[in-house]
Amino acid sequence: MEAKRYDVDIICQYSKEGNIIPLRIRVVGDDGEPRVFKIDSYKELSGNGTYTTNDGVYVTNRTIFFECKIDVDGSTREIRLYYRECENNWFITA
Repeated sequence: MEAKRYDVDIICQYSKEGNIIPLRIRVVGDDGEPRVFKIDSYKELSGNGTYTTNDGVYVTNRTIFFECKIDVDGSTREIRLYYRECENNWFITA
């Protein structure tokens, strides 16, 4: 099943080893209003070859992506956060 895709702005930091640590995302909702969400926890899923994820996104070894938990109006929600280096673009699926 293909999930809905949202382009996002992201704030992240890098560890001393060069790993990305996602901190916050800003997404424009269906109503046109931007919302900011703090990333409570994440797990990097990158580097497992070329395939289509269960949410319908085609990934390669050059795609960086994370499974993240955010708080949305008091409920924990799981999202996937993707970065496509060739497009220089961050997006989420939910």
